[in-house]
Amino acid sequence: MKRKKRVLTGVLAAAAVLASSMCTWAAGAKTAYTFTAEKVQMAVGAEAQPVLNSLGKAEDINVLNNCANGGKDKVYQYEDFDLYTTQNEAKKTIIQTIVLKNGAATEEGVKLGQTPKEVKAAYPDAVESLGLYTVTLGNSQIIIDCGLKNDKVVDISYEYYVPQK
Repeated sequence: MKRKKRVLTGVLAAAAVLASSMCTWAAGAKTAYTFTAEKVQMAVGAEAQPVLNSLGKAEDINVLNNCANGGKDKVYQYEDFDLYTTQNEAKKTIIQTIVLKNGAATEEGVKLGQTPKEVKAAYPDAVESLGLYTVTLGNSQIIIDCGLKNDKVVDISYEYYVPQK
């Protein structure tokens, strides 16, 4: 009986360690694609103001009229990326789009000028259609445009995505 208790205790302890490891792994799993610039990590769909405060002054800010949500969208231009904001249904200003430029790269290492082969290596699950490679994670999508000839990356954008129900 004591032996069975020890075996059972050992099995339960091993199961607890495994469960704890799985919870830690799940907690660390990515739930959205993010972009990092100037040591500031940002995600589409997130509240914009804390990110804008951390980034500091933009090189330029343009107001874009948007009749769809009754508000005014803005684009904040920085050296390596442009950040577009909009209002969500709750009237909070969120990050709608991040467009990479110059030498900026996704966290998975894709940047302008690379080949579709390099895009597929970084994003094996990317769906390709007419030179556009799209990957989705949670409420974020990365859309990588490899041009009309599908020969090199000409545009990379992070887009806020709400799946259709």
